[in-house]
Amino acid sequence: MGIQGLLPLLKSIHKSTHLRNFAGQTIGVDAYGWLHRGTVSCALELAQGKPSRRWVDFFMNRVRMLIHFGVKPYLVFDGDYLPSKSHTEKERSARRKESRKLGLQLLQAGKTSQAHLELQKAVDVTPLMARELIEELKAMDVPYVVAPYEADSQLAYLEQQGVINGVLSEDSDLL
Repeated sequence: MGIQGLLPLLKSIHKSTHLRNFAGQTIGVDAYGWLHRGTVSCALELAQGKPSRRWVDFFMNRVRMLIHFGVKPYLVFDGDYLPSKSHTEKERSARRKESRKLGLQLLQAGKTSQAHLELQKAVDVTPLMARELIEELKAMDVPYVVAPYEADSQLAYLEQQGVINGVLSEDSDLL
């Protein structure tokens, strides 16, 4: 997601830093970004309906990493789809189905690496997956919220209200 081509334009003002520089701060995290990234390692299993916890482990390892460096994570999950994006969501769903079909064909043909690349695009991150992560967060007493719609707006609101000090996201829309 994000604004196509924006990040390269901002490269001259980009500054690398370490998480420890944010110790003592509460950082809002776009949870679905991590959730999508976590499914990459187990896309073959998920696309075939096989159980996997690798996406949960990926997500929770990131939560633990923030905590390790003294950062308090505040996870924000996407809620419902925006009504204005219903057409976009239908297109994405159709692309996921097509990628799944092609990926399974490639897998059947023995082209595992190509299948994996295609099946990464086929994974449908579901509310049940978010629910599983929420249970993990509850067990660790990590704060979270499910936004009414997209996490972006909720993260901006939380920052404006002083609930969080900053936002961690791969989505350039939040710049």
